[in-house]
Amino acid sequence: MPRLTTAVAGLAVLAGTLVATPAAAAEPITGPGAARATGPAYVALGDSYASAAGVQPVDPTAPAECQRSTRNYAHVIAERTGATLTDVTCGGAQTRDLRAAQHPGVAPQLDALSASTELVTVTIGGNDGSVFGGAIRDCSLAGFSTGGTGSPCRDQQGSRYKDVVRGTTYPALVQAFTDVRERAPRATVAALGYPWILPPAGGCFGSMPVADGDVPYLRSLQHTLNDAVRRAAEEAGATYVDLEQVSEGHDACQPAGTRWIEPVFGGTNPVVVHPNALGEQRMAEAVIRTLGLTVLPEETRGDKVLRRWAGLVAHQELPAARARALRKHVQAVVRYAALGLDSDARLRLQLLRERVTRHQQAGHVTRQQAKALKRFTRRAAVLLDL
Repeated sequence: MPRLTTAVAGLAVLAGTLVATPAAAAEPITGPGAARATGPAYVALGDSYASAAGVQPVDPTAPAECQRSTRNYAHVIAERTGATLTDVTCGGAQTRDLRAAQHPGVAPQLDALSASTELVTVTIGGNDGSVFGGAIRDCSLAGFSTGGTGSPCRDQQGSRYKDVVRGTTYPALVQAFTDVRERAPRATVAALGYPWILPPAGGCFGSMPVADGDVPYLRSLQHTLNDAVRRAAEEAGATYVDLEQVSEGHDACQPAGTRWIEPVFGGTNPVVVHPNALGEQRMAEAVIRTLGLTVLPEETRGDKVLRRWAGLVAHQELPAARARALRKHVQAVVRYAALGLDSDARLRLQLLRERVTRHQQAGHVTRQQAKALKRFTRRAAVLLDL
C-alpha cells in the first residue's frame, strides 16, 4: 500500500498541479552564452515538457511553481545558436494559458511576443482536457488494480481521451498557433510534438505501472495528440517538429542514460513522466535540425576561461590598464594549455597569483578584487584541467 500511495501522490502532481506563482514580466535571458549572442530574438512558450519541470537547476528568475529549468530545450537552443531568449514556459500550462493569465499576476504567455520576435518554440496541448496527466494517472491506477495484466484502462476509458483530443484539443491548438503567428508575424514558429513515453508494446510495470494491454493503448493516444499538433501547426503556418521517430527507444522503460523520459518509479526526476536533461537536449537538437538553425562554433575550454575573465573584469570594475596587463597572463595560460604544455600553464597561473598579490600590496587593486582574481585562477585551472 505505501508503494501505491506514493504513486498516487506522484501521479496527482502529473495530472495538473504544476502551476505558476505571480511573477514580473519576463526579461530576456543573458546566461552563459550571452557574450556570444548573435542569433535571433527567441521566445519559448509551453507547458512542463517545455519548462523541463523537475530538471535541476531551477531557473531562479522564474515563478517557483512553474518549475522552469535552466537546462530546458529553450536554453539549450539559445546557448547553441546565440539567440536572445525570453522564456515564459510554465508547468501545467494549457492552450488557454497562452492568451490568458494562468494565475493572478502572471502575464499570458503570448504577451512575450512582438513584431520583433524572430523565433518561437511551443510545446502545448497535452494538459488540455487532462489528456496527458489524466490518462497516465487513470491507466496507472487501473494497472495496479489488475497487477499489470489485461487492458483495464482501455476497457474503462475506451475512446474518451482520443475524443477530447480530436474534438477539443485540436481546434484549441489551431487557435493557439494562429494567435502566435498574429503576435509574431515575422517569426519562425516551431510546434513540438511530445517524445514517446512508452515503448510500442510490453511496457515495464515495475517502473511504469501500466498494464501490458494498455501500453499500446496509451501509445495510440499519444500519437493522436502528436498528430493533432502536427495538423494544427500546418493549418496555422507553423513548422511541426516530429519527436516520435527520434525518441523511439528512449521511452521511460529504458535504462538511465538512454531514456529521455523519467518513469514513475526508480527515476531521477521528482516530476514523474517528464523529460530529463538528456531528453531536453535531444528535443533542442530536433528543433535546430528541423528549422536548420545556425549553430555557433563549439566553445573551447580556453574560450570559457577568457569569457569568465571578461565577466570578472566588468563585475569587479578593474582599471582598464591593470586589466589589460593581467589579461596577458590569462592569455598565456590558455595558449599553453591548448598546446598541452600543462606545466607551463600552471607556472603562468602561479605568476598571475603573485602579480595579483603585488598589486594588492601596492594598492593597485582592493582586497576584494584580489580575492576575486585569485578565485578566478583556481576556476581557470579546473576548466583547463590543469
